[in-house]
Amino acid sequence: MSGSALEPGFRYRLFGLTVLSEIEMPQLPAAPVGRVDLTISRTAIDHPRRREPGVVAEFGPAMQYLAWETVGAFRIRRADLIEVDPNAGVSDALVALPLLGSVMATLLHRRGLLVLHASAATLGGHGIALLGDKGAGKSTTAAALVAAGYALLSDDVVALAFTGGNRIEILPAYGQLKLWDKAVAGLAPLPLREQGQLHPAIAKSQYGLATGFSAEAAPLSRLYVLGRGDTAGVTMVEPGEGLAALLRYAYMARFGEAGFGPSMAAFFGRAAALASAGKVRILQVPEGVQRIGQAIAALEHDLDLRPAGELRANIGAM
Repeated sequence: MSGSALEPGFRYRLFGLTVLSEIEMPQLPAAPVGRVDLTISRTAIDHPRRREPGVVAEFGPAMQYLAWETVGAFRIRRADLIEVDPNAGVSDALVALPLLGSVMATLLHRRGLLVLHASAATLGGHGIALLGDKGAGKSTTAAALVAAGYALLSDDVVALAFTGGNRIEILPAYGQLKLWDKAVAGLAPLPLREQGQLHPAIAKSQYGLATGFSAEAAPLSRLYVLGRGDTAGVTMVEPGEGLAALLRYAYMARFGEAGFGPSMAAFFGRAAALASAGKVRILQVPEGVQRIGQAIAALEHDLDLRPAGELRANIGAM
C-alpha cells in the first residue's frame, strides 16, 4: 500500500515496516512521510464472537480475528492492514498492549516471517534471541545486555526474516522493555524511562530506552533457550531438541495448529534448518539478578566476543 503526505495518522517504523496508524503509540520510533507498508485503522468490527468473555482467537485462511473482553477486537484480512475496534473508553495505551503483542505477531506470521516469543539483542554485529517460558528472565537478560553496552532489538515478539541465500535477520521492533521493579533496581545503570505499569493485573512495568536500541536489522547468530542453574554457561543441543524448542516458543503455537494455518510446513522446515545448523543453544543463567553478568560473559565467550568491559561489572553493583 502506498502512502501520501495527505494521509492522516501516526507514522512509525516497526519490524522493518513503515506503519501508518490511527492508534497513537509514542513508544515506537517515528517514520518519515513516504511509502506505507502497513496501515492500522479504526473501524467497527461486526463478528459473531465480539461479546464473548476472555480472549477470543479465530484463524482462517483469509482472516484472523482476535478480541480481548477488556480491550476490544482486532482483525487481519490483508497482510498490509490491521483493523482495530476498541471498546468504549479504552485508551490507545491499553489498545497497544495486544496490538504490539499477539496481533502484530499474527500479522508478521502472515507476512511470511518466523515469529518467536522471545527477546532479542545485537552484540558486536551478532543478532541473538533469548527464548524461554514466562518468568524465565528473557527481558531481564536483555536489559542486562543493554546495561553491558549492547543494543536491544525487540522484547516479547521476535521476527526472523529469511532474506535469501543463507542470510537470516532479526528485525528491529522498538526500544521498550517489560521488567519487574526488582530487576530494574538490580541492573543499574540503565538508560530507562518508566512508562507505567502494564496493567493493574500485571506486576511488570514498561520502560522506554533512552539509548541502547538498534534500529537496524542484525544477522542471526544464535537462539538461546534460557535455563537456571548454579553457574552460567552455554551448551549445545541436538537438532531434535533444538527443533522442539523452536516449536515450543513459536509465537503462533499459543493458538494451536490453527495459529500456523497453511504456513505450518514452512515454519517447520525453517525451524528444522536452524536447529540442524546449530543455531539453538542453552544459556544457563544463575539465580539472582546480581549474578546475571556471569551469563553475559558466557554469551560473549560463545560468540567469541571481547567482554563489554567495566559496564558489565556494574551490573548488580547498585
